[in-house]
Amino acid sequence: MQRTLILLLIFTVLIAVLALQNSGEVEIKLWFWSIRTSMVLLLILTFAFGALAGILFSLPGWSRKPSRKKREQQASTVPESGKENGTGANSHSGGDPEFEDVKG
Repeated sequence: MQRTLILLLIFTVLIAVLALQNSGEVEIKLWFWSIRTSMVLLLILTFAFGALAGILFSLPGWSRKPSRKKREQQASTVPESGKENGTGANSHSGGDPEFEDVKG
């Protein structure tokens, strides 16, 4: 928590320094239109667009992680080749372990 707060504070200070040092205006031209804006606004919007694009492109991987974790948990709870419940290759009775104790 403290580490995140410190990193956020450092990032905020860097953005403030960027804004103070790049307060000039720039002109953006694309084919038939042009727009004038401050350089810091352009930089912040570019950063925000890149961060949003990165998050959107990584969403499919994030949605698969819980299902992979769930599969790993299920695999760890299933006994390995029946050794734990007496139905594996080294089992002596060869029968169903639920009915081994029944005498009759």
